[in-house]
Amino acid sequence: MNRREVISHMIWMGAGIAFLPSCVYKQDQVSIQLKKIQINPKQEKFLTALAAAIIPATDTPGATELGAHLFALKMVDDCMTKESQDAFMAGLKSLQAEEPDPAKLMTAAEAADNKEQLAFLKDYRRLVVQGYTMSEYVMTNLLPYQLVPGKYYGCVPVKSLPAKS
Repeated sequence: MNRREVISHMIWMGAGIAFLPSCVYKQDQVSIQLKKIQINPKQEKFLTALAAAIIPATDTPGATELGAHLFALKMVDDCMTKESQDAFMAGLKSLQAEEPDPAKLMTAAEAADNKEQLAFLKDYRRLVVQGYTMSEYVMTNLLPYQLVPGKYYGCVPVKSLPAKS
């Protein structure tokens, strides 16, 4: 083996070693990068199920299929103040500890009258609905844009004007 072959093999091995970590798939990763708040995969799964309970899939896609839960997380991360983010995370942790089933969560939290949980649910529900209604699917298929709704008739004679009082 000559020196050029050894150097070539070393370069290929180095490239393979550098590329290897990107090939490893980890099951327990969150699907969105957030800067200010930190969620774990269990919390993301809980929020996904909660979004599905807010807007379930019927003959149209539900909130989770359109990514409304990820929109909500991104809005909390980017647009809320630090105090609001802390309250959101505290409400999430409190709800997740009490009621692991998101389908029962909506009625259980409203019946419990916990202000922290109710504030979290109100914010999250608002953001999920906003993300759903602003999604590409809803805007193109369910609410198609019309430049001018209805018809405009410009050449209609005015028969009589109402009398001034």
